[in-house]
Amino acid sequence: MAFEIHSLRVGELYVPHGGGILRDPVHCWLVDNGKTRILIDSGMPAIEEVRRSLNIDGSGGGHEALREALAAHKLRPDDIEFVVPTHLHFDHGHNLDLFPKACVVLQRNELFAAVDPVPTQRIYYRRDTVIELINRKRPSQLRLIDSDLTLMDGFSILKLPSHTEGMQIPIVTTERGKAALVSDLGDHYRYWFPADPRASDRPMRFLSGGYLPSPIRVTGEREYLASMQRVIDNTDIVIPAHDFRIPRHMPAEWFAIPESTAGDLGHEPPPPSDWNRNAKSHA
Repeated sequence: MAFEIHSLRVGELYVPHGGGILRDPVHCWLVDNGKTRILIDSGMPAIEEVRRSLNIDGSGGGHEALREALAAHKLRPDDIEFVVPTHLHFDHGHNLDLFPKACVVLQRNELFAAVDPVPTQRIYYRRDTVIELINRKRPSQLRLIDSDLTLMDGFSILKLPSHTEGMQIPIVTTERGKAALVSDLGDHYRYWFPADPRASDRPMRFLSGGYLPSPIRVTGEREYLASMQRVIDNTDIVIPAHDFRIPRHMPAEWFAIPESTAGDLGHEPPPPSDWNRNAKSHA
């Protein structure tokens, strides 16, 4: 049975970047075939906690944002049967305690990476996420895997070390084809189509036919690019985690590349907030 996929925007981060601010929407995905409901990624902490722990502004996050996103589809957290975090960084693997009845499916070495991350990734993993996972009952609440997996007909997982050691990418079959929820393997379209002016307002023509690896990674460039190629070889479209332009409902919306860079708000000024104004007044 084919699945439908709903992109759930559960928050936004305003990340210091190159002397400016990069706006990153935070997405999860609801995958539903009318019988089984799967949540891909579980979002970030409430923005108040992100401000406190990382000194980064934004909006949304936490239990409230996830509950509201699910309620828009007439669902509650208890209606979710599986949660599949692509990885355990704070903006993708938080809020797992909201789903005590679900089974979390995770690569074993991603859990180990969260316990003892490489130094450059320490800031991205949270201790409370690790504790939540360790305390879950196995195998009903936590299934640790070590490779690719076909979870059920129409839903498979590729293990692709790249952005993190235990990165896993769901491949979901819809009526129009297969969609890869690529998360941070390439978190904007510009990483997958770096030479295409529809994907980036600064197309890199010399990368025509190639990909652009993320600067945040635990593997070498060749292995990272091989992981991206493996996704392309097994799917029809990719859905990045932090691009504003991703389709909201698949297969009703279906495209490999957005029509243009219009709507890519990544480098637009973020909306003002009291926290931002207070931070500037004390600078």
